[in-house]
This record gives sequence, structure tokens and C-alpha cells, in this order.
Amino acid sequence: MAVFIVRQTGERAFYFAAYAIFGPRLVQSGVYSTREATIQAVKNCRSLAADEAHYQRHDPGPDKHYFDMTDTGSAYLATSDTFSTARRRDETLSYCRERLPIAGMADETVASAGPG
Repeated sequence: MAVFIVRQTGERAFYFAAYAIFGPRLVQSGVYSTREATIQAVKNCRSLAADEAHYQRHDPGPDKHYFDMTDTGSAYLATSDTFSTARRRDETLSYCRERLPIAGMADETVASAGPG
């Protein structure tokens, strides 16, 4: 299983990250100016995650391997952490393709109503 978590970094800065349940971070987005845009980006990731065409693998140096996710217009959606091997990167990418389309979502930007 996996989950997307929507977070706020500042007054008008939002992002999302996807995590394996009881596991590591899978991908993290850039910054969005609204909560709504961030949630829409999560929906885009879910709808595109199964398709290999929306992943770009990168190998910028020895022991540095990562991937990006893009939307239908090839605009950046999220990036993975850096892996020490291409094999580990590719295993994580495969996990994303399988799990992100059905991942849940938690919105940490919504303040919970505490005791009155």
C-alpha cells in the first residue's frame, strides 16, 4: 500500500509526498501555491502512475540514480529520492506504477478541530 500526504511549508506553499505504508518516501512534488492545485497534482499522479511513459530515469553520476514523474504534457509532477543502484531505483519505480494508482491520501493542511 501507499499514501499521498499533502503538506504546507509556509503561508502559501504546499507540496505532496507519497510514501510506502510502513516504508520510505517514494516521490515528492515541487511547491504549489494553493492546496487545491496540490490536490489536483495528486489526482494527476494517481491517474498516470501506472503508465511507464510518465517516468524518466536519471543517472547523473556513480551511485546516483533517481526518476521523475511527469503529467500528460511532460510537465514535472514529482521526483524520487536518489538511490545507490539503478536496480533499486527501478524496483521503486515499479512499486510506484503498481501502488500509486490506488494510494490513499491524507491532507495535513486541514487543521483538526480540537476540544472546544
